[in-house]
Amino acid sequence: MNVNKICILLLFVVISSCKTVIVNKQTQKIASSALELATIGITKPNLQINNFEVNAIPQLNVKIRVIAKILPFNKTTFKAYTKAATLQGKKSMIKYVDSLPDKPTFVTLKITDNVLLLNELNSEYNTTVFNYLKTVPTAKIITAISIVFEPSVLNEISQAEELYISNVKYKKYDLELYKNKKLYKTIELTKGTAFSYKLSSFCWGENSRHQPILVNIVDEHSGCNNNTYNSYQQLEKKKYIIKF
Repeated sequence: MNVNKICILLLFVVISSCKTVIVNKQTQKIASSALELATIGITKPNLQINNFEVNAIPQLNVKIRVIAKILPFNKTTFKAYTKAATLQGKKSMIKYVDSLPDKPTFVTLKITDNVLLLNELNSEYNTTVFNYLKTVPTAKIITAISIVFEPSVLNEISQAEELYISNVKYKKYDLELYKNKKLYKTIELTKGTAFSYKLSSFCWGENSRHQPILVNIVDEHSGCNNNTYNSYQQLEKKKYIIKF
């Protein structure tokens, strides 16, 4: 490897590290704008920031199960939070002192019921979103997100036995908290500051009538397998080859 290639590689690593943060042992992208779980869009090229453009907000007629993990800030995650808050034009909601034992906390929310989410995306009432995914193979979905809420809200989240995202309001998602199978609190996700997120990609296949459908949600850097395809175009190409 020559010097130029090494320099380019090092530059890429430095730029990437400035745009990502490790949260709960997973790499997440630092959010340059206010984002929500389960929204769909594309990443616009930008060397300095992650510019994720939301182009589709699926209609959810059923609640989607999520899990929450309350985590303490460290130097790295707090730096990511302050950077995201600045980019989003928001004031910092917390103070962090590394030498103090008690650290402020945030929550990471992750979608766990991909099967139910896929059923929603394949439904007739999401035809517009489905057609968008057919024509834009680079589109991704936000499947995990790290958010800062007021301490009282985080405390309520920590007490929940089950959590779901719901879509009661038009193109807006709420976080529903359940205890003993009963809803006891609804939280507007936009009330917090989302500072990092994780993207996932879609895999395409066919139903029993040989119609194209979304069959899986995978890590954005993973490929599709078991006769599934990374894009609608790949699926159609394979069908064409088999036909002829």
